[in-house]
Amino acid sequence: MPEGIAYCYARVSTQMQAADGMSLGAQEKQLIAAAELAGYTPVVLREEGRSGKSIQGRPVLKKALEELDSGLAQAMYVTRLDRLARSTRDFLSIVDRSHKYEWRLALLDLGLDTATYQGRFVVTIMSAMAEMERGMISLRQKDVHQDRRDNGKVWGVNIGPRSVLDIELKERIWKERNAGLSFNVIAQKLNKEEVPTTNKGKEWYASTVRHVFVSFSKDITEVDTSETS
Repeated sequence: MPEGIAYCYARVSTQMQAADGMSLGAQEKQLIAAAELAGYTPVVLREEGRSGKSIQGRPVLKKALEELDSGLAQAMYVTRLDRLARSTRDFLSIVDRSHKYEWRLALLDLGLDTATYQGRFVVTIMSAMAEMERGMISLRQKDVHQDRRDNGKVWGVNIGPRSVLDIELKERIWKERNAGLSFNVIAQKLNKEEVPTTNKGKEWYASTVRHVFVSFSKDITEVDTSETS
């Protein structure tokens, strides 16, 4: 039987509760029962009055994911997919994190549990989809650079110096920020892994990570805008 802590994440907004009557109390009962049956010590996390549109607006979930990644808890239980994420990108990022940091994710409505063979298979497929998305991001940024060259824009002259960071690192920062990690947490992780900084700096700071994130986001936006114009 598994041992450790399982976060029982319950979320409800006023509109959601009015629509289906699924209160926080009802969610908690289901989650506690499932976690205890699996052998975990359940810890209930409540997110009340928060929309599921984005991870960014849910501080309880953001903190829980950071603690799961760091090993402070071993599993997360959620009653339904829409309690966890309503954005495909957010959901895939959470699945990717559970796979990368090896913590258990269980969605009761889908019967998705990464502790089972079927669950691990589904997570592997979803992680592959997340990897494909990262590859598409890389291609989009290459398109941005090609578009700049075609339009006579020169690095270091009219659009700033060329970044010394690898594209993989930029993608990682962009992905982790969109998955709900704070700039400070991302900086701490990069420092722990001794990842080289820009301009041969010795340490990552939240402000540095934010600069990389904003710059990379602008690159992606430029491509998306040109494709739809």
